[in-house]
Amino acid sequence: MIWKPSHRVFTYIRFVLITLATLGTGVGVASAQGGFLESATSAGSRLPLSAGEVQKFMPERGRFTFPAPYGTTAIRLTNGNDCGGADCVQPVGYSYWNNINNHAGSDTLLAFLGLERRKGGSGPTLFSYNKQTGETRNLGPLFSPDSPYSWASGEGWYFSDRQPTTIYLTAPGGSSLQRYDVLNHSFSTVFDVASRPDLFGGNRYIWQFHSSGDDRVHSATLKDKSSYADLGCLAYREDTGQFFYYPQKGLNYDECQVDKSGRWLVIKEKLGVDSKSEVDDRIIDLQTGAEHDLLDRNGAGGHSDNGYGFMLAADNMNPQPGAVRLWNFNLDLTGGEPVASTSGQGTLVYQTSSWDADVGHVSWGNARSGVPADQQYACSANASRKNLPRANEILCFKLDGSLTTVIVAPNITDLNAAGGGTDDYWKYPKGNLDVTGEYYIWTANSGTSRLDAYIVRIPYEKLGASPSPAPTPSPTPTPAPAPAPAPAPAPTPPPAPTPTPTPPPASGSAQWMSLINMTASGNSLQKTAGCGGCPDASAVSQQRVAASAGRLQFTATEANSLRFIGLSLGSTGTQAGDLSFALRLQNGTVEVRESGSYKSETSFQGGDTLGILIENGTAKYVKNGSVFYTSANQAPDGQRVHAIFFDMDARVGDIAIGAASNLAPSAASTVSSQFARPPSLPSIGKAKPRG
Repeated sequence: MIWKPSHRVFTYIRFVLITLATLGTGVGVASAQGGFLESATSAGSRLPLSAGEVQKFMPERGRFTFPAPYGTTAIRLTNGNDCGGADCVQPVGYSYWNNINNHAGSDTLLAFLGLERRKGGSGPTLFSYNKQTGETRNLGPLFSPDSPYSWASGEGWYFSDRQPTTIYLTAPGGSSLQRYDVLNHSFSTVFDVASRPDLFGGNRYIWQFHSSGDDRVHSATLKDKSSYADLGCLAYREDTGQFFYYPQKGLNYDECQVDKSGRWLVIKEKLGVDSKSEVDDRIIDLQTGAEHDLLDRNGAGGHSDNGYGFMLAADNMNPQPGAVRLWNFNLDLTGGEPVASTSGQGTLVYQTSSWDADVGHVSWGNARSGVPADQQYACSANASRKNLPRANEILCFKLDGSLTTVIVAPNITDLNAAGGGTDDYWKYPKGNLDVTGEYYIWTANSGTSRLDAYIVRIPYEKLGASPSPAPTPSPTPTPAPAPAPAPAPAPTPPPAPTPTPTPPPASGSAQWMSLINMTASGNSLQKTAGCGGCPDASAVSQQRVAASAGRLQFTATEANSLRFIGLSLGSTGTQAGDLSFALRLQNGTVEVRESGSYKSETSFQGGDTLGILIENGTAKYVKNGSVFYTSANQAPDGQRVHAIFFDMDARVGDIAIGAASNLAPSAASTVSSQFARPPSLPSIGKAKPRG
């Protein structure tokens, strides 16, 4: 006879484990930050917690610790008082819509939830959590009771990656994407499809929208208001006011998503190439218009989330159960192999140990630009009536193909309990990971008659990771107005000869080891071939810049064209993310970009001298002799100057590369006369940007 311990014995064992963990006896249970590592193929499993066990450690609201072997810190956001005792908490809205704001650098985390008014709630409601004190508060409804938004579920709404108090939303059946500030309760319109009946027709609304990490590119499904039919996918570039539209093919349209970089659009629909397909993926490069199709049989994603140029997707036709694969949009997308570890394409990064378990909805809300994907991680959660390995737990896994998984917490969801209604779909913990990668939010019924919302801190340290830093918010782009008719050009007198600038010392003269669609003339660079508006022209210098005292200096010969020029470790790539430290020039604005991430900006005009100084590993960005931004990132030794030009005939001049011998003190706001401004040239009026 095999002895089976009673429920009382299990409870006692758990008590002992908690005590041992607290005493720090080193018995292999959770450490201070909690969680523990397993392989995705491990057969280990834990018994789900009963409703009674959950109530023993669960507060009415606020911070608590999950019992051993988890030991993770978590927060209860809602309770019965928020709903008048009823079951009013709406499920968290999928893995790719952030319910938590970007709270990096702040003691306070904000989260919003839908509290159904018809069931005693207040509509979409804001909550706060103080990361230092643990204080957790219901801050009240986002909208007054007379607002139509107060009746919305909040599903499909999400916090901006960059703007900590901004939510993206639309009214039910609305034709416009809106920004909404959760603190001052103000609206602003991003775009409105009703303004373009020539492109979309009339009587339209948008559904399931997404935004890039820098808030500049947005996507949405277009639907007909009368029939509710899916018409196709649209994208909108806010910095140019440009719409893109891809009608659906009429077979089985699902949804579409723009990636974090804003370059790639993923449309999920059945293409008709393979009768066995449920959903194929159309992957469109919004820069070039090129389309690549990933078929269902080759790994197309159903449940998926996008990073910067990557897609993390569940592959239901993979030979491994519960497979999740990582796809690089810059590599071949034909797929076919279940694991392509040699090429880094379609790599299997997670799987379940049984066909009776599924990964659920993967969340990669913490995707980072400039960090290799195999150094990042994602999280997921699901629920099952079977006690299978990890089938009822929240987990995170590395994206390097090692199948290394950290078990974060039990999902405390009981599919047989009444909370959440009669349909399992609403009970599943479809949570999402916040932009910092530190917190995961989900809803669960804890074996009771109502759903509540919870947040758990991710023990990312066990995956060898660090939390995502807070990006410097970029100014909210103003939608470009329709261009006015161009006035008849006035006769242009011949320009006066421009004096030849004094050449820099020979040691600073630019020499190039790589020129692609670019012509070097003296110390100038100009794009002379390739596609107008495409990032297909580049130059990489022979000289290297010392981390102890180095410089790049150049003259912005005109203000309009889109150009990147900066420093990299020698890549010949043509993506902004290839440049570790860079200046982005266009339409009179120069932005600081580091590995593609926006940091700061200032204005400039044709003839201004710009540059980057490196002093003791610190990069300083300079305009006409004054430092306007100092980097927080360490500059490596031996970087090369790297330029990427988009617009035809884009140009910079007076390029100087070398040592910075007379640097000003670090605390000074100006630098030496080697960055003095040359005689100014006439400024050129701004044109509509294209990058």
